[in-house]
Amino acid sequence: MASRTSTSVGVGVALTLLGLAALGLFITSAVLYGKFNQSQRELNEAKVGIRDFIRDGERQQDDIRQLVEAAKKAQGQSLVAYLVKSNKEIASAVTGNSNDTVDRLLEQMRAESSKSNNTPLLRLSQERASKVEELSTKLEQVEAARLAAQTDLKNEQERVAGIMQRHEETLAALNKEVGTYKDELSKYRSGIENVRDQAEKQFESQMASAKARETELSGRVSDLQQKSLILEDQLARLRGERSKTTARGTSEDALVDGTIIGVDTTQRQVFLNVGRTQKAVIGMSFAVYNDANSIKTDEDGNYKPGKATIEIINVGQDSSTARIVSETKGNPIVTGDVIANAVFDPMKIYKFVIYGNFDTKGTGIPTASGRTDIAAMVTSWGGEVLDDLEGDVDFLVLGERPVLPPRPGVDQPIEVVQEYVRLERAVNKYNELLKQATAMGLPVLNENRFYTLTGQTPVSRKTVMR
Repeated sequence: MASRTSTSVGVGVALTLLGLAALGLFITSAVLYGKFNQSQRELNEAKVGIRDFIRDGERQQDDIRQLVEAAKKAQGQSLVAYLVKSNKEIASAVTGNSNDTVDRLLEQMRAESSKSNNTPLLRLSQERASKVEELSTKLEQVEAARLAAQTDLKNEQERVAGIMQRHEETLAALNKEVGTYKDELSKYRSGIENVRDQAEKQFESQMASAKARETELSGRVSDLQQKSLILEDQLARLRGERSKTTARGTSEDALVDGTIIGVDTTQRQVFLNVGRTQKAVIGMSFAVYNDANSIKTDEDGNYKPGKATIEIINVGQDSSTARIVSETKGNPIVTGDVIANAVFDPMKIYKFVIYGNFDTKGTGIPTASGRTDIAAMVTSWGGEVLDDLEGDVDFLVLGERPVLPPRPGVDQPIEVVQEYVRLERAVNKYNELLKQATAMGLPVLNENRFYTLTGQTPVSRKTVMR
């Protein structure tokens, strides 16, 4: 009985415990079932939420898996966080605004790409970067050139400043010198005025004296006229004596220097009776005349040109060969014709005085420098050129008289006054030479007579005539 009771009690306890366990299991199952249902709901909601970020079929795509791996490597970030971070970085790099959306980025990228013929943005960026680098290089070069230009400009400014300083110094010196000249000119003008006043006073005084002497001189006119007749008679006799001692100019025979002793018309050559014994030289020219009487002056006092001109080309002991330089048509050279050169004489060296202006260039404008050409012609034939008339001068060669301009006023520059004084002296000397030669009975040759008697013209004039 006791055994049954213990067993019953144990069974009851076991049943109680079993019931309690079943109740606890039921309660636990109910709780777990509720949690399961909640988890299931949450899982379904999570799946629905995950679909918004990624689809089931997309998980296996290689590019998405690569993004997932990249997200894991980026400090274990989720794919979404990785994509959000990457999007912000791309937006910040492209537009500078990390909050720009992908659509916004794509819109701007398409707009930029369309402007460059749909060139990819990266290539476009690289091209622009290359252009920027090229422009930067050019900018550096331009900047370097600008700096060099500034340096050159500074150097040039310094050089110009130095030149300007030297110019100012030179200008100051010139102004000082001009001031000195002005002072001297003022003194010179003052002196001229004083001289003019004195000259006027002297002129008035001389006029008074002249008037006072006029009566006295009138009384002496008859005596002077008688003395003049006596002097003229003496002068005529002196001229006659001078003409006897003059070797040239009065007698035509005295101008004959030789004779044509033969003619070779085929070779246009003639043979002369003058040679080394008579001091003939190669290159000497002669005028050819029919006879000595043909060497005469015309009504203007000019010697008539010869009928031909010859030039010696070969010299023998007592004869020479000459070429015919020019010949008058219808009046050929024949044996017995005479030749003349005013400078040539086998027994004498003739002396010349040459003065005036000569047209040796053939320009029609006589100049003082032409005297040099005439003198060279005289010396080339053995003549001698002197500066003044002396007792043994044979010829006076006169060119054109120098032209004397109007007398300058007192306000003219000193150079003008000096040039006038020089020309006045030249004219006075020209007149004095002509007067002396006439009084001495000396032959006076103008430029044309000189060319005629020598049978040659200057080389410079021949060149112009050609």
